[in-house]
Amino acid sequence: MKNLLPLLLSALFLSSCSKQDDRVVARVGSEKLTESYVGEKLTEISPNARQYLTTKPGRKQFLDILIHEKLLELAAKKSAVAKSEDYKARIKQMETEMKAKLAEYKDFTLTKMWVEDLRSKELKVTEEELDQYYQQYPYKIVVDHIILESSEEAESTIKRIKSGADFTKMAKEHSLDNENIRLPPVMYGEFIPELEDMAFKMRPGEVQGVVKTSLGYHILKKISQEKANPLEAKERIRRILEKKKFDAYLNEFQAKIKVEVLDENYK
Repeated sequence: MKNLLPLLLSALFLSSCSKQDDRVVARVGSEKLTESYVGEKLTEISPNARQYLTTKPGRKQFLDILIHEKLLELAAKKSAVAKSEDYKARIKQMETEMKAKLAEYKDFTLTKMWVEDLRSKELKVTEEELDQYYQQYPYKIVVDHIILESSEEAESTIKRIKSGADFTKMAKEHSLDNENIRLPPVMYGEFIPELEDMAFKMRPGEVQGVVKTSLGYHILKKISQEKANPLEAKERIRRILEKKKFDAYLNEFQAKIKVEVLDENYK
């Protein structure tokens, strides 16, 4: 109770600030220091230091600090620096940055809330849909993966592997992504679409390729395949089906919007 008492007194002090009709505590020139202003400043202080400020000497000392801060601000406002081009430029730069951050935050928040709304409506997945998907695609697989820049290099690599070269060694020596050879276990719908059908039809130990995607030329080796735990699979399938519905929704929307890539370097 001894430790809690100062914190309770501090909380009472803060609550009393809000209950006052914003009573003026002190004046510094034309500036008013109100009860609510003192309360706001108090929240910036660490809880340990705040215990002392619940006492009368503590409140007086804290108010003296706030008065000193206000005097500094007023002096700065009356100085030549306040009218200098450097100061004005810095403020203008900050205003520009804050406007950009606000615009970014507005777009992010709107998109996030829109997606959440979609998930409760258009993207909502039923229990029946979850069960049907699991019945059709109950497996999760693990594959090793090589990705190469050209079809010639890919064809040469797969020939060497099928002639006895070690898959992992070839991946480490030649793959564009040689840090991620063995991929995490995936269910159908979580893998690269162009590789998915081939990967799930392969037998464990089998090597297949070459398949071209926008990322390059791929060679796969299937490591394992097993039934996913139904409870674990349920949430994964929910995300898969939500994404499918979302992609379909966005494709339908995009069909109504003109999209052009104008720079030849990005085509």
